[in-house]
Amino acid sequence: MYENILVICEDTGSTTHIKEHVRKKHEAFTLIKNNQNEFFDWFKKTFPDFKENYDEDKYILRFLYFSQNELPLTDDDKELYPLIKFVETPTLNYFYKISQCIKLSSKYEIFKFLNLEKSQIGDATNEESRKVFKAPIIYPKGMTGLKNGVRVVSFMMSAESLLSMSYVMRKDNWEESILLYQRLIDFNKIKKIRAFIAEHGQAFYNNIIVGLPDTVSFCDAYGNKVDINDISDFESCKLEIPDEMNSVCVIDGQHRIYAHYEGDEKDKYESKIAPLRKQLHLLVTGLIFPKTMNDTERIKFQSEIFSDINSNAKPVQPDVLLHIAMLKNPLCDVGIARHVLESLNRKATFLNMFEFSSLDEGKIKIASIIKFALRYLVTITPQEGKVSFYNYWRGNRKKLLEEDSEEYQNYVDFCAKNLDIYFSALKANYKDKWLIKENKLLSVISINGFIIAYNRQLIENGIRDFEFYNNCFKKFHVDFSNEGFRYTSSQYRKFSDEILAKVFNMK
Repeated sequence: MYENILVICEDTGSTTHIKEHVRKKHEAFTLIKNNQNEFFDWFKKTFPDFKENYDEDKYILRFLYFSQNELPLTDDDKELYPLIKFVETPTLNYFYKISQCIKLSSKYEIFKFLNLEKSQIGDATNEESRKVFKAPIIYPKGMTGLKNGVRVVSFMMSAESLLSMSYVMRKDNWEESILLYQRLIDFNKIKKIRAFIAEHGQAFYNNIIVGLPDTVSFCDAYGNKVDINDISDFESCKLEIPDEMNSVCVIDGQHRIYAHYEGDEKDKYESKIAPLRKQLHLLVTGLIFPKTMNDTERIKFQSEIFSDINSNAKPVQPDVLLHIAMLKNPLCDVGIARHVLESLNRKATFLNMFEFSSLDEGKIKIASIIKFALRYLVTITPQEGKVSFYNYWRGNRKKLLEEDSEEYQNYVDFCAKNLDIYFSALKANYKDKWLIKENKLLSVISINGFIIAYNRQLIENGIRDFEFYNNCFKKFHVDFSNEGFRYTSSQYRKFSDEILAKVFNMK
């Protein structure tokens, strides 16, 4: 319980009959949701320490399902249980790490996870709460060099406000969106900055870069609303930003913000930091996007800024740079390949087997699969004399090349579906070996060999069904044991030669 928010959790270590178990829990949650007043009557009797500070209709319920083991649930399965938020090990690990780094300030991201707005928590107010910033610097259009309609404004903002209003597009987090690029918080970096703030009582001078929400507004000296497009030559105005959680996107500077986190009673710096959260103001440079710019375009622009800033600072991890390349050009072969792997990871054959986060452990690493095999199978620009899935796709190519999101997803689904058919046939013939680490069947070497072989036979056989591949793999006998598998390192193409010969009767 937090204020008027009650979170009801199921924590299970069960490994059998999971779907039946989830179904029963959802029925129980539904019963509670539909009989909330009766439930709270029982709640008050069962927990006498509960202090009823709100009217019963003010309380908000959320239902979480924690699993110690990976859930064998596809996206379609989860949609059957709309009341439940599933919390699997990677998600729990993420929140654990965030809470270890920024302690009580992690509550804002938990609120976001629970789909809660600030107005829903505690006592509601009829007044619209807005933060007002006096004398912001509003850069004239011609002085930024930007040609895409993005405007730039600089102002001072308290650390406390930034903590509650900011969010970071971290690559390793609980959201399933592909449009995430920043690295996880570095605990040691946070610790050093926090010590500096506590000991010196001052903030860093370099500015924070953020993306501002569409709901920002400007007022002149008389309180009249002014459109930003009518502002020029550093005119004196006030900037107003709605005081809403998770509304300001941090592009660069997350460690400088989160070093001001709200610590617990064990935090030796909290007594010094607490007053500084309100007192210290950080220099913020905010981007205001034209309302015609969609989310994908905004994130592409933000990711480019992040890349430009950090490419000359601390080295950015290769998989993060892969995200950046993908965001700059969604139609690039590595970008499409990663989307296809994400889709495969949600299908039965490879369900939850691929590593998409540094929080995952013991899963199939994807960088080499994308770089050395899959990109060539899914590319929309195959090399001369070669083919890819694109040659066999019957979707709207004009829309795809215009980066239409629906058509892009159609192409990704087409690639993932046909790869799933191919590998499901392989799995059907090697059921007892379809285990990560127990043998080499699901090693990167093997998977790349199978993908390359598929690509090489495509021009001769085209797109085929499960029955075709199943019959082909029946005559394929290879020792995949850790001791007996004879391919090493990057011998992907050499292994694909054997697959072509034995599976597809090709030289």
